[in-house]
Amino acid sequence: MKFGSSQFNAFHLGTWVLVGIALFSQAAMAQRGSNNTSNTPGRATTPTRTPPTPDVSAQPMFISGKVMLEGGGTLLEPVAIERICGGVTRREGYSDSKGQFEFQLGLNLGFQDASENDSRLTPGNTPRSGNNSNRRPLDLTGCEFRAVLAGYQSSTAILRTSGDTWQFDIGTIFLRRMGDAKGTTISVTSMVAPKDAMRAYEKAQKVKTEKPAEAEKDLTKAVQIYPQFAAAWTLLGDIHRQSEQLEDARADYTRAIAADPQFVNPTYGLAVISMQEKKWDEAIRLTDQVLKLNALAYPLAYFFNAAANYNLQKFDAAEETGKKFKAMDTQHSHPDVCLLLSYIYSRKQDYAGAAREIRDYLAAAPNSPNAEALKTDAKRFEDLDVSAKKE
Repeated sequence: MKFGSSQFNAFHLGTWVLVGIALFSQAAMAQRGSNNTSNTPGRATTPTRTPPTPDVSAQPMFISGKVMLEGGGTLLEPVAIERICGGVTRREGYSDSKGQFEFQLGLNLGFQDASENDSRLTPGNTPRSGNNSNRRPLDLTGCEFRAVLAGYQSSTAILRTSGDTWQFDIGTIFLRRMGDAKGTTISVTSMVAPKDAMRAYEKAQKVKTEKPAEAEKDLTKAVQIYPQFAAAWTLLGDIHRQSEQLEDARADYTRAIAADPQFVNPTYGLAVISMQEKKWDEAIRLTDQVLKLNALAYPLAYFFNAAANYNLQKFDAAEETGKKFKAMDTQHSHPDVCLLLSYIYSRKQDYAGAAREIRDYLAAAPNSPNAEALKTDAKRFEDLDVSAKKE
């Protein structure tokens, strides 16, 4: 049985996805900030959470520690530090280029994602002091800390509170590189960056969310001091891209690639721009490059590649990379891939597969505002499959 245009249009109107640009720009921007699990765009819409109410009675707490590469290697540039409490993830700050970090819990509001909320933690403006006998300690039972760097898996450090201590050294967090890819997410050019350039880069990392204009100035200073500073060019590209200065971003990423061709991050940035601009052939080429350099660093490149191929009606290629991304997304952070696969299967007249993918999406995102419409679409595909088998 043929899948007629009226049936396809009904299905198209009954869903909220996917091939448009909004999904891709959302997901990509978030992943550049935290490639692992702290930001999860692409999920079904959820109600906005109310930010925690400041609790001035809570004792401020200070956390310190170190991040190292597994095997004893030292980091060459800052990495993000996240806290996980009761399944809620919050970015607290960054290490310096030597891997050392120290911060007051909850103070870095600029790092907090809009979906994050932890009423146990209150940002404090209190000067650092141990003499706070009238304040109660924060309840951080079971909280863990991890580092976030694309292409690396982090160990976790458990916060163990005791007595009246308000200052904690959580020890060393180790990062283990995933896979044996030729591309890296740490540029070798950072090894020889002058101190002044590195200081400007580290400063930009810390303020990029709250004060992107200030970060831009710091990064401009860094690349003026050291024009081969690939990591600084890439972060400058991220800032320009997120402010819709796409030509400047493209130039920044290109400079980064010229400085360090094995540094995968700027190529991913160019791929995101091509998705935003709906340049599908370019998007396929660039995501292919990312996947060849280091597929584990940016698994969303599979998703983008699938969507770009779908838009060019290359359904077999779209199915292949879409299925790879779905298999890698074990936490169902981006269930939208199921809807993309459903589109692909419907175009290939695999109605059972199309229905199955919608059901998978609903299992991962049961509170989707489009759940009822999607259930109707799934039932329609199941009926089409039954009819096709009878012919």
